Amino acid sequence: MIRVILSTAVAAALISAPAADGATKNGITPIAPKKGSTVAVGSRPTFKMKVEGSGTVWVHVCKKPRLNGDGLICHKEMIKQARKKDGKYQVRADFFDFPAFWLNSPGTYYWQAHRIKCEGGVSDCRQEGPVVKFRVG
Repeated sequence: MIRVILSTAVAAALISAPAADGATKNGITPIAPKKGSTVAVGSRPTFKMKVEGSGTVWVHVCKKPRLNGDGLICHKEMIKQARKKDGKYQVRADFFDFPAFWLNSPGTYYWQAHRIKCEGGVSDCRQEGPVVKFRVG
């Protein structure tokens, strides 16, 4: 009887678990661009996320998903501060019209938001969100 109740509880938890593309980490939930989505070549995508808590929020874009010692991806393609608007943080990518610019270069990219807040004696002021894979195409 206990096994049946336990397995039913586990099954219910798995069914109600959030989807991987809406994953939350350190209170940061990426909204757009969504995991696996494609933004048009030559466009200026807006990166959107829900962020619980305060602090400054930054968005990194990189060609590789590799994390550094702080748990962040590189920011070779873009690093920009997000602002809160309509209850969500967002930042629109800058665009430069030259062939080698990342938004003119089709391929796979990764974005990650992180919040910086150094209070309460925390050892790591950078609270990173999940890494999201998307395409420029």
